[in-house]
Amino acid sequence: TGTGPADPTSTGPVLLHVFTGFIDAGQAGSLARDHLLATLQHRPLATFDVDRLLDYRSRRPPMVFVENHWKSYEDPHLVPHEMTDAAGVRFLLLEGAEPDILWERFVDAVRGLVETYGVRLTIGVHGIPMGVPHTRPTSVTAHATRAELVAGRDPWVGTVQVPGAMTNLLEYRLGRKGLDAMGFAVH
Repeated sequence: TGTGPADPTSTGPVLLHVFTGFIDAGQAGSLARDHLLATLQHRPLATFDVDRLLDYRSRRPPMVFVENHWKSYEDPHLVPHEMTDAAGVRFLLLEGAEPDILWERFVDAVRGLVETYGVRLTIGVHGIPMGVPHTRPTSVTAHATRAELVAGRDPWVGTVQVPGAMTNLLEYRLGRKGLDAMGFAVH
């Protein structure tokens, strides 16, 4: 069961999630993730068994071949990290390959992390492709499980049907359990 909407005065951490594999136009989420991992103190809290969650035939991990041997293999991963920002504030970062299968089990596992660590808010970030000139200012769509979380932001679109993505399903399912979640899609 959910713990209900977060107390705004709560000292519980925020959970930021960034998944690769579906849509991340301009690598918006990936760049943010890479910057956080490169510049902030962090430690992994756990790992997910990606062999159970990925379809390797639809999303093949890159390998590098040099002259006469395989030099490297980019291991897919899905890891929650405990991070500490420059001000000493603790938060969690869940990053890695978006699961191809077992979505509901994965959402349940993430909800378990949220409840175990007392997460007060989850936030997803990614980029979506937009057919606009690159000279136009970048816009952002904010969405959340409660209207108060995105108060003051104008909606980008009324109603639209899009293919499902883990970042969106996670926000939706957490909201159905009474947990605060939101996301930002950079256009």
